[in-house]
Amino acid sequence: MFSAQCFKYGRIGKLDLVQSQSIQTPILFPVVSLVTGTTAKGGGLWKYILQADCQNSLLRRNLPVLSQVLHFLDFIRDRPNQLNKWRSQGIIKRYHQDLSPGFDYTAPLFLDSGGFKLLWNQSIDLSAYGLSIENGQGPQSILQLQKDFGGQIIATLDYPLPPKLSEIEAKERMLKSINNAVETALILQNDSDYNPFLYVAAHGQDRTSMGNYIKSVFDKFHREELRNYPFGFAVGSLVPLRGAHKYSAIINLILGLKENIPKEKIDRIPIHVFGITGSLIPILAYLGVDSFDSSSYIQEARGLGYIEPLTGRSRPILGMEKITCDCCICQNANLKHIQDALTSEIRGRPVHNGHYKSKYYADIALHNLEMDFRILEKTQESIKSDELQEYVIEHTEKFTNLRPALSYLGTQDDGLQKRLSRLVISMAPPIQSQKNQLEGFVSLQYTPEDFNILTNGYNPSGHKQILLIIPCSENKPYSMSHSHRLIKQRLDETFGEKTKLIHKVTLSGLYGPVPEEYELESAILGYDFRLERFNNAQISLLTERLTLYLERYSNHYIACIGYATSMAYRTVLEKVAKKNANFKVLPVKPKARKMTEFYRPENVAELLQQLDLVLRERL
Repeated sequence: MFSAQCFKYGRIGKLDLVQSQSIQTPILFPVVSLVTGTTAKGGGLWKYILQADCQNSLLRRNLPVLSQVLHFLDFIRDRPNQLNKWRSQGIIKRYHQDLSPGFDYTAPLFLDSGGFKLLWNQSIDLSAYGLSIENGQGPQSILQLQKDFGGQIIATLDYPLPPKLSEIEAKERMLKSINNAVETALILQNDSDYNPFLYVAAHGQDRTSMGNYIKSVFDKFHREELRNYPFGFAVGSLVPLRGAHKYSAIINLILGLKENIPKEKIDRIPIHVFGITGSLIPILAYLGVDSFDSSSYIQEARGLGYIEPLTGRSRPILGMEKITCDCCICQNANLKHIQDALTSEIRGRPVHNGHYKSKYYADIALHNLEMDFRILEKTQESIKSDELQEYVIEHTEKFTNLRPALSYLGTQDDGLQKRLSRLVISMAPPIQSQKNQLEGFVSLQYTPEDFNILTNGYNPSGHKQILLIIPCSENKPYSMSHSHRLIKQRLDETFGEKTKLIHKVTLSGLYGPVPEEYELESAILGYDFRLERFNNAQISLLTERLTLYLERYSNHYIACIGYATSMAYRTVLEKVAKKNANFKVLPVKPKARKMTEFYRPENVAELLQQLDLVLRERL
């Protein structure tokens, strides 16, 4: 049973920098991209989220924000001179200089290290910017960017832990993260010109390993004469657990952190949680989390998801008939204008009343964020009135999916358990995953050479006559993932038995072509890798392998089709198509190069139509 002291929630003013801005914990940092172009005036929907909406944009409202320092790779990659302009001035000064009307931004700027971006791309070449993450130079390079950009709060360079990572690899990565934290603190302790508040990234696979991680941090800080250096902990690797509804695992990791902070320091060490907000805000606050960040507001908006104020659930905005929300965004919103703009075929110029389509995406995102702010405000009010426990229970009655989290939390807190025992609420046991997925550990040690279909003597099956290339998925085997199941379902509904003529070959971001016959190979089930659009070397490797596959086997098929919408995989397919005129890439004109377009009904219909045309004409 966890001690009562560890549920001492809502400590106001642990972080002097934040307290000086008159902001009370818990605090929500919206995740944003700040260096979105050569000046502060651009950035598509980010322009409106950050500054172009003079009433509601985040910087003009002087709200604290979080960004990671490597996000410029998505916007001005290979343009060191342009990045140097941002580095020489600092992000906020650059915004002040470039924008009219100007504004006075004094809220805390939190700069994360970009460790998640480096998770699958440890060989990123930053030499053009005078930086390197090779040979142990990562902590210094990331800290230099954080300093140049003007981060007032920063997090150490870390190595996140993918779900089900093998214990040996997890321990190696945790040790690297701890050593990076020590090195960063030592540099800052000797730097009289830069004095940000430091968050040490914290990771663990369970309560025990998180506890050992925290103990090791304190031990190393003491040995390196950093015992008096102020810092907080920022918990990472939780987003996949949230997505899988593994609430007990999230709670245990936070408890494993808190119970291993020395009692004399517990009130001086703030705790931040990366990537988890929304409906979990009250529970995180109850656990003693002081701040958290959110990117879900923007992710929902990109998928045209609008958070309902009454239910807290996401609805497709294109299917809505009216807006019932009274938040500061919706008060001035026109649903018809939004829907007309988002369905318009116009590109590169205004679609309505002089506004670009990105403005309407930003409106949805800012509305979604307001829903998080409402939960945050109620949480803050309940802390002030010492009624957080009651609010957590009330909140869970609305968000019934959180009942397993509350139920588990009650097993760790006697006071809460007694309160719950007097309520007539069905507290369901923790939800077990319904995914029919093979269990097992994953590894980050696999390389492209661990599977190459071109070197193992493979030949396609004789009865497969149409090649269909689609991108890989995070979940394994691929065929059990949401994206692959969607395509399979639509194929079966449309073509019935003829679906057996279609040969699905997955484009793995690590290996290239993976025929469906190989999905259960250990190298396929066990790897974890994400192909990023800036990883030119890997994109070139996949292009080469898929090109060779088509050169070798295209005569076996009567048609070769690729279906992808996300930027990196789409780039590979289009490069291959330039070398092979018989390879058709769909959808022909996607509205955006994003994964959400993969599921758009008209894009799936285009794929089915093309397959139907082939089946009718050639079979």
